[in-house]
Amino acid sequence: MDMVSLRPSRVQYFFGSRAKFLYELIGWHLRNATDLKFMNYGFAFDRDEDMPQLRAEDEAERYCAQLYHAVAGQTDLTGKRVLDVGSGRGGGASYVHRYHETREMIGCDLADRAISFCQRVYGGVDGLSFRQGNAMDLPFGEGEFDAVTNVESSHCYPDLNAFLAEVFRVLKPGGHFLYTDFTPPRGDPKAAQRMTLASLDQAGFGPVEVTDITGNILRGLERDHERRAREIGRRFPPGTRRAVKLWAGLPGSWIYKDFAEGRRDYLMYCATKPAAAEPVTAPARHFSSTSTKVMEAEPALMTLCSTPTSRR
Repeated sequence: MDMVSLRPSRVQYFFGSRAKFLYELIGWHLRNATDLKFMNYGFAFDRDEDMPQLRAEDEAERYCAQLYHAVAGQTDLTGKRVLDVGSGRGGGASYVHRYHETREMIGCDLADRAISFCQRVYGGVDGLSFRQGNAMDLPFGEGEFDAVTNVESSHCYPDLNAFLAEVFRVLKPGGHFLYTDFTPPRGDPKAAQRMTLASLDQAGFGPVEVTDITGNILRGLERDHERRAREIGRRFPPGTRRAVKLWAGLPGSWIYKDFAEGRRDYLMYCATKPAAAEPVTAPARHFSSTSTKVMEAEPALMTLCSTPTSRR
């Protein structure tokens, strides 16, 4: 099988079955690259002194790991049972399990090759496991998890409302949904934020904290671009490298320019399932700033985009 020639554009193309095909293809192509454990844009802290101390084996993919560090760090996960939806190559689930000291960490992904890779690479790690499943129909029971993480994956899901309803279902009362992704192309990013908040409210979540981390993502892409370019040159055939560089968000790519020029935002959320089951009456919280805050309510809006179950 050869890597196909991809044509990235500003139109969201890879979601649903197309996204699954893309990630299955990448999983096949990188099936033996056991040193590559992440597929996200990365995160650089505002201050270098805030950077976590990493083990030597994690240093190469520091900026990708730091995105998980920031997302998981929104609440204390010590001793908790956590589900990572859209776990991809497993680096994030492994990182959170080791550095945030979860009791049990389960990664769930739609792509069969991703699950096979993770079971081979992380098999035998106590408290860490992986299971194939659809984000919009999670293969877990009600109230099983203290927290659910979802990192740079939901833009691939065709039904965000169905996904959020599933997250709400599998969380214990008082549990946390720790979530980050970028807004869709060709639209108002602030409107997309409001729609996401409305969807979280519709699913039943209580107070939601939102942080605009677009600047941190841009710094991560800038600081990590040499490694990314080097890995693309090593691992992909010449005819595909330009497309892969655009997809990977290297400086100069369309996604990088969208972030830098304000056409898209990258947002991090911490949503809480109410401790006591009550009828959902509170309308959606309204996003209005670039810093972390609890949103006040406004009438619910239609749900965010139609995008499926794969990830990065």
